[in-house]
Amino acid sequence: MENASNRSGRQVAPTTCRLDDIAEFKRNTAVTFGVFDGLHIGHQTVIDTLLKRAAHHQLMSVLISFYPHPLAFLAPERCPPLLTPLSKRIEILQQLGIDKIIMLSFDAQIATMSPEHFVEHVLLKKCSARQIVVGYACQFGKDRAGNAEKLVELAKVYPFGVTIVPPTEINGTPIHSTRIREALTRGDLRCASQLLGRYYALIGNVIPGEGRGRQIGFPTANIDTHGQVCPPNGVYAIRAKLDGQHLDGVLNIGIRPTFDGTTVQIECHFFDFDETIYGKSVEIFLIEKIRSEQKFPNPEALIQQIQRDINSAKKILTETNQQPDRLR
Repeated sequence: MENASNRSGRQVAPTTCRLDDIAEFKRNTAVTFGVFDGLHIGHQTVIDTLLKRAAHHQLMSVLISFYPHPLAFLAPERCPPLLTPLSKRIEILQQLGIDKIIMLSFDAQIATMSPEHFVEHVLLKKCSARQIVVGYACQFGKDRAGNAEKLVELAKVYPFGVTIVPPTEINGTPIHSTRIREALTRGDLRCASQLLGRYYALIGNVIPGEGRGRQIGFPTANIDTHGQVCPPNGVYAIRAKLDGQHLDGVLNIGIRPTFDGTTVQIECHFFDFDETIYGKSVEIFLIEKIRSEQKFPNPEALIQQIQRDINSAKKILTETNQQPDRLR
């Protein structure tokens, strides 16, 4: 499988690949591996350690990310919703400066490997690993039998060194993806942003809606986020990226109770923007919640509230100067 180069010259697989698609590396490497959903501050600490080890030992830095989430294969009913779709995960990894990014499909071949086989076949044979960097809670191999301590044991037998990165903590608690999902689910955008090191973003395609927003004077883009984690229903001040443009606006998540809706929809109204964008991908950064969803007695009352929401959003966004996609 051929890889596409990004602008920095580093190589990245454009989609997931199977293990057999990976050619054996000709250069020794420093490797880390894991799901990396969210690519939060804890993940970034692991990656920073990887880059330092690679530079110190004059090795190529390699990151293996499993996609989809292993539970999507092993136990779909327990698989959590994603924080970072594949395209966003690759984009962030490119920003962090890794030499080689491998998006490895988590399938039966990977799921049934013992920890020893994973190390021998994937890390050593395929990736020519001489340094392995993992987080303290690393688990790998069939039935998650492998962990950081297992890697230390195997390093006594095989020719590689191991670095175990301790937990990155905020408020005395380790950062992990579950903690971010919980923060988003309860609507704590500030906490989620702090743990991620950036504003949380919903990413999806613009799909046709009922056109009700345009009818009341506020055209909206309906977004299909493909099951990504969403905060509670309500209205949010947002910044967005669309076709290279940066747009400000308001986002509504909810069932539209004023019109007796029953299904949750995600709708954006962008300021000073009225283009047809069906089918396009948009990235929506959640800056701050304005209010919870509520039912209004009539459309006129809703229109008045939307204008107030827009005024609130503009004030919030004027006070927020940071580029939303910049890693902190």
